[in-house]
Amino acid sequence: MSAARAWAFARRGLSDPQCALSLDDGTARDFAALGVAVPEAEISHADCFEVWRCNWRAVSIFLLLETQWRVVSGPGGLAFLGLDYSAAKAVVQGRSRRAWARLLSDLRILEAEALPILNGEPS
Repeated sequence: MSAARAWAFARRGLSDPQCALSLDDGTARDFAALGVAVPEAEISHADCFEVWRCNWRAVSIFLLLETQWRVVSGPGGLAFLGLDYSAAKAVVQGRSRRAWARLLSDLRILEAEALPILNGEPS
């Protein structure tokens, strides 16, 4: 679910409010140019999280489906409805019915985590 949250917030150009803010190397260099030293311990070198091996396939396919969201336009802007499951099935064509069912279940979990963020709902 962390992968879906990270992707959705990045897609909207936002930071996840559940993650602590930290300085990256570029910001530390900007401070240094202004004469402000930033202790090395306060610089985050990567925005990482772990994806368990058992979830790797679902996360990889979720990211492959980045352009396969069903979206409607209304007076409030775009509203994301969910993934296009027929496109998802095409991506994994040739897999067994059981593998597809398991993958679809995992994709729905990732989709459910990303949808409120994509639609700008408070998290």
